[in-house]
Amino acid sequence: MIRTWLAAALAAAGMSQLACEAVAQMPGPLPNWAVKAATPINPVRGRELIELNPSRQTQHFEFDAEIGSGLANGPIQLLPPTNQETPAADQDRTNVAFMVPSRKQATERLLPPTDEYFTTIQPLPESIETPAPIDDPDLPPLEEELWNHGGSYLYCPEGDRLGWPTEEDHDHYELLRLPENFVAPLPLTYFAQFLGNDPIKVWDLTWFRGYNNWEPRFVGYGSYELIGLAYKQGTTRQDAIGHQLIADFDLQLTGTERFHLQFRPIGKGNTGGSYYQFNDPAGYVDNSTGEPTRYWFEGELASIFGGYFSPFAVRDIFVTAGRFPFALQNGLLMNDEMLGVVVNKNTIYVGNISNINVQGIYAATDVRNTADPDSGLFGVNVTADYDRELHEFSALALNTPDAPGRNQQFVAYSRTKFYGPVTLTGRAMFKFGDEAGIGEGQLFVLESNLTRYFEHEFLGIDHCVYYCNAFYARDGWNPAGSGNYNRLRTAFEVDPLVQIASGRTVGPNSGVALGVQYFRHHEDESIIPEIAFEAPTGDPVWGFGLRYLRKTSQRTYFEALGVINFSETEIYRRDGISISETILF
Repeated sequence: MIRTWLAAALAAAGMSQLACEAVAQMPGPLPNWAVKAATPINPVRGRELIELNPSRQTQHFEFDAEIGSGLANGPIQLLPPTNQETPAADQDRTNVAFMVPSRKQATERLLPPTDEYFTTIQPLPESIETPAPIDDPDLPPLEEELWNHGGSYLYCPEGDRLGWPTEEDHDHYELLRLPENFVAPLPLTYFAQFLGNDPIKVWDLTWFRGYNNWEPRFVGYGSYELIGLAYKQGTTRQDAIGHQLIADFDLQLTGTERFHLQFRPIGKGNTGGSYYQFNDPAGYVDNSTGEPTRYWFEGELASIFGGYFSPFAVRDIFVTAGRFPFALQNGLLMNDEMLGVVVNKNTIYVGNISNINVQGIYAATDVRNTADPDSGLFGVNVTADYDRELHEFSALALNTPDAPGRNQQFVAYSRTKFYGPVTLTGRAMFKFGDEAGIGEGQLFVLESNLTRYFEHEFLGIDHCVYYCNAFYARDGWNPAGSGNYNRLRTAFEVDPLVQIASGRTVGPNSGVALGVQYFRHHEDESIIPEIAFEAPTGDPVWGFGLRYLRKTSQRTYFEALGVINFSETEIYRRDGISISETILF
């Protein structure tokens, strides 16, 4: 009834008969079973046609209509055919069609106008031009710009002087470009390049049961030093010119196994070399020898005997055997060259401790102790990392076969804590035994250092390291071994701890040493001023020292040492200077 009234109203308003009949015949909502699939309109291709089954009530059709035509505004009635051949059932059926706009026009309508996506950049006005450099009055002359800004002339070949500063300018510039025939200093190497990129050579040599192929590499290197010194302590004076030659030969079999051999043909042991002495008694002091100073083998047991174990077993057991340097507690408890064996096991994890390193130590002889220079010892050393702290524990038993009644035992503990750029270490070392000698003793040490980098370089200094060492030694203290200190160089050390660790001074003592190491020109140069105070046997002694190091070439460096001590006791007074030039090869 409502549709009939609405059709009558549209007819009264003057609308066409087609529209009125279409509204009047428009069916109600179709049930869900009337349509096979409902497909949304594709925004690019338009509506995709899908075949629909004819409904029991109404048959639907879709066809395109032009945009803007009145047919696209709603459904219309499609009248049945009027020919007589049409069945009566089809004549009674009403067909309704919904007008769909043209797909092509709908697609174009979805896209915005072209000028909304693309803009045209207007050319710059002709008045804006880049001025030529020659027209800029602020540009300095070429030679001044090159000089003030580290110009490219520093990188030119040596024979080319194009663009160099004029003779009126300062002439302190240096060549930054390496010479045309420059060759990086390399040691003598066989079987493989030293830190090179040569192909890996496959060798048939292996450890036991064909485990772990060898990759041999032989490296020979060393140094030659010329030294001149003038030194006086108490009433003893020494003025000399000497030299020292050190030759090292290293045969590496794998990444963890190697044989090492060192010769000091003109300066055996810790003599520092052979020298000519000008003071009385004048003459040449010959410390030459043909015997090797150091010789040892080191390797990892799992690498050597891995053929007998599971390939998944973690061993990390290292062994060193021969005559080799060995130091404990920063060289204060022991710094010597001993003939023996050291077995090391690391990567031991217990609780929150990150790493435990255990060393078993045995020396048959050659431990240089104050009681006997050919002592032997055995012991253990343990280090552990925990909560940014390093703990070290040492226990040694020393045997003196040539000094009866002077056997000694040592126990030491240290703790190192890191506070950003500051490092603090406290050490406590105890000595027992030595009944026939100087008796028991203790040494307590506090070490600290601070690394600082400067925002602006001053005189070429970019960073430095401050350090302060304080100590207290009880009567009877002496180190377990001190045979690895150079006697010539130790005489010019200001820090009293070095004198104690090298065995030059024994007995009660206390003091402090302050110093700073300045690094210049990217660590090519170093200056170390130092001041120290000590009180051996209660006598105050002030000491001042200066060390200067400078790299003179790719293979050479220069070193100067100076020391002066002030004391009311003549035996503690000393002064001297030492200069040396070392050539590396």
